[in-house]
Amino acid sequence: MKRLLTLATLILVCGTLFPMTALAGDGKSPINLSLFDPIQITKNTTSVTAFRFSLIYGRNVDVAWVDIGLVNRATGSGKGLSWNGVGIIDGDFTGWQTGWAAVTKGHFVGYQSGWLYNRAGSGSGFMLGVYNSSSDFSGLQIGLVNICDRMNGLQIGLVNIIKIKEKLKFFPIVNWSF
Repeated sequence: MKRLLTLATLILVCGTLFPMTALAGDGKSPINLSLFDPIQITKNTTSVTAFRFSLIYGRNVDVAWVDIGLVNRATGSGKGLSWNGVGIIDGDFTGWQTGWAAVTKGHFVGYQSGWLYNRAGSGSGFMLGVYNSSSDFSGLQIGLVNICDRMNGLQIGLVNIIKIKEKLKFFPIVNWSF
């Protein structure tokens, strides 16, 4: 454990002194390791193109492929695999987003499995969690509570609400709109 902490400290110190963005020169970096923003090896104005790991909190612009951490935020878009305690994508996301809470403010495409909370501005695919919410969604939502403004698909749960629907806006167990 002591060696792991020493290695993590060395990586963060070296990353602070010699940021990877200086090598890339285009505002992109293949990796980012972070204790919390701004203690990370790339600046929060940098996009990560391959792998980001954040012990407490990480923030970057775009994040692609693998994103792991306690709390992570992308102020742009994301794609790939996002495994975070809380994952927040301000833009669009394509792939698998999972954790305690998974939030995509833009358009989501793929599988979202926030154990407690899922939110997508709009999207298509599959949402699985205790509480699922979207403004406009196409696909399948499974959870205790499922809420959509517009839906083209199926909701399965105890509370299912599709706000913009002529009949049966609320229906327990299953609700649908095609």
